[in-house]
Order: sequence, then structure tokens, then C-alpha cells
Amino acid sequence: MSTELIVASMSGAVALVSVVISARASRRQALLAAELERQTAAYARDAARQDVMSRVRDPLLWAAYDLQSRIYNIARSQFGFLTLYYRDGTPQEREYARRNTLYVIAEYFCWVEILRQRVQFLDLGNREDNRKVVDLLHEVSNRFSADRNQGAGFRLFRGEQRAIGELMVSQVGDDQGCIGYAEFCRRLDTDQEFGAWFASLDEAIQELGTEFNVEPRLIEIQHTLIKLIKFLDQNGERFPFTRELPRQRAETPRWLNDLQADVSEPGAG
Repeated sequence: MSTELIVASMSGAVALVSVVISARASRRQALLAAELERQTAAYARDAARQDVMSRVRDPLLWAAYDLQSRIYNIARSQFGFLTLYYRDGTPQEREYARRNTLYVIAEYFCWVEILRQRVQFLDLGNREDNRKVVDLLHEVSNRFSADRNQGAGFRLFRGEQRAIGELMVSQVGDDQGCIGYAEFCRRLDTDQEFGAWFASLDEAIQELGTEFNVEPRLIEIQHTLIKLIKFLDQNGERFPFTRELPRQRAETPRWLNDLQADVSEPGAG
């Protein structure tokens, strides 16, 4: 075999090996790039989830706490909040008791709606805490919409809950928040369409303020809100006063305990 042929053969072999090595390196590089892209996307999704939760968690906690506190003060006895300030209060106190109770309910729905809007395009993943938050929010919603053995007082179907939440959202640029109490009162007075969404709640508040009775729906809502608050702030680090919540569970009437065994799943409205 001539020297030229040997050299050509060796050159061809080297070239072939180079091609194989280059192909493998390119494939490995493509796989590494794909894995890096996947990890970057996963990190971005996780960062987005954390950003949503960090931005919404505190105002949602406050809204949930204010709502459960108002329910507790209404339902704990016949001398509760509505009796003292709606039935027996001055005209100014009467208006405040009615409007502010409407507001704390609507404010809670507002922050739930903001959270829903922000996470609807996010993959919440398989993290247990994410699923638990969604489950608890769903449970509160169910308590509001349940119909069997609950009566119609304070009942809001899910569509009504979302509508109230949407009406309460304040949008400034990319920032979302809840309208303030003064703006809420102004719109109740001047915007008939706005006020119509609160008509059934307003009626229920006035009826309960006029003649006290134990409202099963409110008690179950308050108990579920306490579970939500305790989960969002498990060690009472953000709101130390939440450690006292177990003492503030509105008492469930004995007849309701007997009835709950027969209650079906809450309404899907």
C-alpha cells in the first residue's frame, strides 16, 4: 500500500471519528441546553408562584381575619355586633354596622379574585401547600353557596362571589388592590348596578341585625376561615394574634351538630 493511500485512509478515519465526536458533542450540548431551558422555565414558574403568593398572602390574611372576626362578633351571642350597633345603635352606628359588614365580606372576595386571576395561567405544580390553599379557598366558597339545610341568608353562588370580587378590584397600572371603604360607600350610594350585587347580603344583614338568630352558614364560614388563616400563617409569625383564633370559634348550636351528618355536599352554584 502506497504512502499516499495510507495517509488518505488515516485522514478519512480521523475525519470520521471527528464527525462522530462532533455529533455526540452537539447532541450532548443540545440536551444540556434543553435541560437548562427546562430548569430556567421551572424556576421562572416557581418565582412567579412565590411572587403571587407573597403579594397576595398578607392582604388575603387580613381580609380573612377581618371577616371571621366580624362573624364571630355577630354570632357569639344575642348581644353581638349587629344587635348592639344595628338594632340598638345610633343612626350613624346603624349605617356603619350595615355597610362595614358588607365591606368586610366583599373585601375577602376581592383578594380571592385577585389571587384567582393571577394564578389561573400559572402551573401551581404538585406542592402540597399550593393545593391546600386552593382547597381551603374552595371550601369557604362552598360554605357561602351551600343551600341544603342552610336557608337563603348570606347565600352567594360562586358566580356572585366572583362578580363581587371583580367589582371590588382596584387597578392602577399593573398593580391590583381592593377599593377602600370610603369608595365602597360612595359607589353603594351612587351606582345602582354596583349596589344591586349586594342587595341579598344587605337584606340578610338587616334581618339578622333586627332579630338575632344563630346563622349556621356564618358559623361554618367562620370555622373554615380560621383553617385558612392558620394554614397561611401556621406559626403565627406574620400575625401573632392568629394564635388566639382557636378560642374565637363561634359556637356551633347543638341542633346543627346533629344535622351536619345528613348534609350533602355544598351546592355547586
